[in-house]
Amino acid sequence: MKIENGILVVGDQSVALPVIHADAKVRVWAVPPEYRKNGVFVAVELSGQPQEIPACSLSDTQYLGVLDYLADDTNKVAAAKAAKLAEISAGCERALNALTSTYPPGELQSWPQQVQEAAGLLLDPPSATPLLSAIAEVRGLPVEELAARVQEKAVGYAAYSGAIIGKRQASEDLLDKAESLEDVGAIVW
Repeated sequence: MKIENGILVVGDQSVALPVIHADAKVRVWAVPPEYRKNGVFVAVELSGQPQEIPACSLSDTQYLGVLDYLADDTNKVAAAKAAKLAEISAGCERALNALTSTYPPGELQSWPQQVQEAAGLLLDPPSATPLLSAIAEVRGLPVEELAARVQEKAVGYAAYSGAIIGKRQASEDLLDKAESLEDVGAIVW
């Protein structure tokens, strides 16, 4: 019994193994042909996954053994890149959420309209500002002052969020260029 180029050879039987992204164990049983036409049950077990056994009566099987099945380095790097990209994206999401965490969702949804009304008011003072006018009235502020504050906050948010997004995109660029597990591991959020 041996594995060569992703093919398990058991006696005169050859079984194509799945492409894996991490090293695994291959456990092999001889089983009745009614259960498996080729008479072989193969379980490819990745670390942390439950062990698989034939579903036929175990008294009708013969355990043939276990082999190490090593993932190709290219596949390991691809899996590490996918995991690192998910880690980077989650870090970016947490950082962006931190910028808005003190605001209720409904207020966040009003930001585009607030910015649009503020820009319109600053460009054309008689512009209609239903949302800003209502906010300004309750706060006891002139609508022009509120519009200036909204513009200032929008510029600040754009700068902070842009830096966070830029960091994520720069990390993704490094990830695209990474050629080894060490290269991938060196990328930190």
